[in-house]
Amino acid sequence: MNIKKIGVLGSGVMGSGIAAHVASAGCQVELLDIVIDEAAPDKLAEGALAALAKSKPALAMHASFLKKIRPGNLRDHLDRLADCDWVVEVVKEDLAIKRELYGRLEPQLKAGAWVTSNTSGIPLKLLVEGRTDAFRKHFVITHFFNPVRYLRLLEFVKGPEVDEAEALAFRTWLEEALGKEVVPAFDSPTFIGNRIGIHGIMATLHMALAEKIPFEVLDSVLGDAAARAKSAAFRTADLAGVDILAATAKNVYDLCPNDEVRDTFKFPEFLQYMLDNKLLGNKTKQGFFKKGPKDAKGKKTFLALDPATREYIPQVKRDWPILKELKGLDDPAEKVKTLLTSDTEAGRLAWRCIAPNLTYAVNRLGEVTDGPLNVDRAIKNGFAFELGPFETWDTLGVERVAARMRFEEQPIAPLVEQMLAKGITSFYRWEHGVPVAQLNPKTLAYDPILEDRRVIILKREEGRGKVIAENGSCQLYDLGDDVACLSFRSKMNALDDGIIGLMEDTVQKHVPGRFKGLVLGNQGQHFSAGANLVMVLNAAKDKQFDLIEEVARRLQYAGRMLTYAPFPTVSAPFNLALGGGCEMTMACQRTVGHAELYIGLVEVGVGVIPAGGGCLQMLLRMEEAMAAKGELGPMPKVKAAFQAIGTANVNTSFDEAQRNGYLRRTDRRVMNKAFLLHEAKQEVLKMAADFQPVKERTLRLPGRGGSEALKMAVRDFQLQGLASEHDAVIMGELANILCGGDVSLVQEITEERILELERQAFTRLCGYEKTQARMDAILKTGKPLRN
Repeated sequence: MNIKKIGVLGSGVMGSGIAAHVASAGCQVELLDIVIDEAAPDKLAEGALAALAKSKPALAMHASFLKKIRPGNLRDHLDRLADCDWVVEVVKEDLAIKRELYGRLEPQLKAGAWVTSNTSGIPLKLLVEGRTDAFRKHFVITHFFNPVRYLRLLEFVKGPEVDEAEALAFRTWLEEALGKEVVPAFDSPTFIGNRIGIHGIMATLHMALAEKIPFEVLDSVLGDAAARAKSAAFRTADLAGVDILAATAKNVYDLCPNDEVRDTFKFPEFLQYMLDNKLLGNKTKQGFFKKGPKDAKGKKTFLALDPATREYIPQVKRDWPILKELKGLDDPAEKVKTLLTSDTEAGRLAWRCIAPNLTYAVNRLGEVTDGPLNVDRAIKNGFAFELGPFETWDTLGVERVAARMRFEEQPIAPLVEQMLAKGITSFYRWEHGVPVAQLNPKTLAYDPILEDRRVIILKREEGRGKVIAENGSCQLYDLGDDVACLSFRSKMNALDDGIIGLMEDTVQKHVPGRFKGLVLGNQGQHFSAGANLVMVLNAAKDKQFDLIEEVARRLQYAGRMLTYAPFPTVSAPFNLALGGGCEMTMACQRTVGHAELYIGLVEVGVGVIPAGGGCLQMLLRMEEAMAAKGELGPMPKVKAAFQAIGTANVNTSFDEAQRNGYLRRTDRRVMNKAFLLHEAKQEVLKMAADFQPVKERTLRLPGRGGSEALKMAVRDFQLQGLASEHDAVIMGELANILCGGDVSLVQEITEERILELERQAFTRLCGYEKTQARMDAILKTGKPLRN
């Protein structure tokens, strides 16, 4: 399937978000809305497009993609949809309005064009009533989650008239082109994600009000501590909109009269008060929480709404030791098990919130979808949980959970009773930590979970004996087809001695003669948050500067091995690739990165400069970028590199990084992170078919004259109060490196010389107390210190 042009009908929050996302995928978009002003008939769509340009966080992956969106209106411009491959309707949740629109839309459609609705409250069979067979055959519900760019879930509901093979082709395109986790759902009110997710929030709200538990206290045990989104329950409601929470709950209450806990979805009077007074969350800047005044130290504060007084008051904080313990755990299953089995106030509170939702999820099987896997996929990708409800059941142990519920006189799902009566003690059959079969609730047998060839799961490969070499920090895998993968597994995938050592052995010993090439990739929370800053800080405090310079030298040469390897090397970064993680990404010959890539050389923020080859790589890339613009000579590339490194900016998408020179034009974006390692592997095989080794280069740099000019600019910033004295020291070192040190314009500077200047400057800067203070601050607070 090749979808190139899309019509989006409705330019509200969801419609404009869909338009931005599909434009970011490379599609042309017609964004149409109703006419509210005869003098400016396109006003709504034009206003939505203008709002997209200002959205924070950005809803398009780069501002340039918004040029692909043409605003218009539903009265005058329906003919623009005649060459659309897909039209998605996102208008008001009113059946009569939608049907009238479909009646006008159908004559405009080209043969075979898909029409979808983003509804979550109106049954599909009612939407297509009165439409032709041709319309019905290509009509489905595609329920996106907001914000569309950042939440991967897309619930997919089709009627019986839609051909299964055509629906599969459409779903595959949505997964590959838009990066969505497409989950098939039954045509039931609010489908899977909202039915189960909103139950959890509403049940927690009723508990908070009945027992007078502050909202922020409940959120403290339902966020990161429970391996869930940091926004937990009530901050999630503020993000999505309290009105959206209420509307979804009302849909369930009105449309599901036989729901066994229907009253959970009934509005408490307090929720109605919030709606009446526009306490709708982030969109009105006040909901369950709002920003407070800055404290004595100038830090932001947040207030919580008190249901008793209906005033915003300072948040209550519970100093529960277990919450600190949980921060040290990376494995989601271990985190959830530790919290929910803990005989502590925090553990008991989390259990009381989560347990009813576990039962509710079981009772929805057969109503919202056919098996546990789709429920878990929906909740994980729609609400940013790390474990779905059924994964949680299995992590805790079905027998143990049922026994505890029985002891506490909580209702137990009939399906769980049936399972235990037959000796079935899990919802999944697991192999090597990966589910390979799921329970069929009708037959109580296990149905195999079909493997997608595009999904490589390293944990499963480990269980299959595909690990070639390993240490405590990383593993080297055989990915098949003569491709190897070096995967990090340190805390935050920070680069340390173990990673550097196995990287050296991989390039020198393991890959040559055995593999066609190497992928640098992993499946942690982040690709790599940088070098091991704790080790650097401790060495600096102990004045072990020879050790610091040696570590920098080893990291530099590990990167050089990746660049000049006699075989293809491809990095597969995602989420955070900062500092050293950015440097190793740039060191590889090619990058196949996830669209949601946050990459940057951020070392200046901790008082140093890049010393793993980052200065060299930025110079080389900026030379290419400037040459493409016709800006030749020594200084343009130096200025561009100086600005990129000196501002310590983090690029907020693959596309932004590519346009800013961090990634090359030959590097490739992957929209769906689940397919990233597969696509990186395919790139290695493609490169291996006609491999050309990278040749070492020399650089023409401006020398002392250039560095003095850059330092003069920094002094101007100091005079304006935009840079501190220590900032000037750091930037002076950076200027010296990028300009090649004390050289003349006619000299050609080797890569080795730049690397030498890098590590010497890095070591010197580590000796400053102010640099050490910056490192200490980032480790303790996560925020940069400007001293």
